[in-house]
Amino acid sequence: MPLQFCDPVPGLIVTAAIVCAAAGPGSMSSGGILDKIPPLSVVEIRDPDGQILSYRHLAGSTEVLMRGSSVAPSARVSLKVGSRPGFVELDINRGGITGLQPAHKLGRDYLTYVLWAVSVDGRASNLGEITFDSGRAVAVNVTTPYQTFWLMITAEPNYAVVDPSPMVVLYSVKQAASSENKALPISTNLFYFTHYSKYSPSPGATPTPVPNQLLQARKAVELAQRSTDLVDKPDRKGLQEEVFTQRALAEATSFLARAEQTYKQNPANREVVQFARTAAQSAENARALAMGAVGGLVVRQLQEELDRLRAELERLNPKAAPAGKSSETGPAIPNAGPVATAAPIEVITVPLAKQPALWFAVAGWLLAIVVLFRRRPA
Repeated sequence: MPLQFCDPVPGLIVTAAIVCAAAGPGSMSSGGILDKIPPLSVVEIRDPDGQILSYRHLAGSTEVLMRGSSVAPSARVSLKVGSRPGFVELDINRGGITGLQPAHKLGRDYLTYVLWAVSVDGRASNLGEITFDSGRAVAVNVTTPYQTFWLMITAEPNYAVVDPSPMVVLYSVKQAASSENKALPISTNLFYFTHYSKYSPSPGATPTPVPNQLLQARKAVELAQRSTDLVDKPDRKGLQEEVFTQRALAEATSFLARAEQTYKQNPANREVVQFARTAAQSAENARALAMGAVGGLVVRQLQEELDRLRAELERLNPKAAPAGKSSETGPAIPNAGPVATAAPIEVITVPLAKQPALWFAVAGWLLAIVVLFRRRPA
């Protein structure tokens, strides 16, 4: 499916370029699924001091600095990154995070912070949640299989998000010239891709006695229900991905109900947090499946929408049906204009008798084997 970039949406320190799917004439305005699914976005950090580092194998620890964006100018993070056999370890000591304000001040959909490792090709990996104890950030020790990456912290609705939000709070920057840098700087732009770009920027509610984990679970279930409503249709209940999506959403709703009931009975019960985090994880699984962040549900539904449009075109214009019918090698879009395609791979087989070089090679190996056996002692 061809992709094209639309007009960028300006951000605070990032720009989000929306990626639209061009699936044929009328698909974006016919009331189909493409009108409902939020598009994929690419978010770019526009700062010449932004830094990507490649950590040499078993080269010791490197001190990495993260600086606050325009939404958190006083925020700072200092951490050590060390290469280990098979992974890279990141360690943020107590006191290594300063200047972070409560996430809800950035928007009512934001309830926590998440640390990400972003590869050179823009794939972000959730390393873990930045938690707080009595207003101070808790030390973090995490690992990543990436060897070359940059770091960022974003404000998120829950700890289990698969894709980062566009609300970048901190990101890794160039190190001081006097520092001993055992990592290799990579000169390229900082960017990442996300399916989750639709969060409310309006101020959040004032803090309540409700545990933050329970608030995250409520928001996760809300977002999951909103996302599944976008793509869920009664006639698509047979799709395996949609079965998994609805199952995960039902599980999230059930655990959220248990968390709410436990909290009502005893707010200090530790099971409140356990049930809430399980609910948030299951809800995020459902949202990721529904939005296309994981799995193939959206792709399958886009294909169904394309098949529906093709069938409608054939019904309205029977004479054009042969040009739009699918072949064994894949569907064709009727009247879509010329499309540039890659040249097919042609496999050519030639008989051995017509290849003298192969005969010489075989004869040489046979002669070597005969000589080897004749030299063996009796």
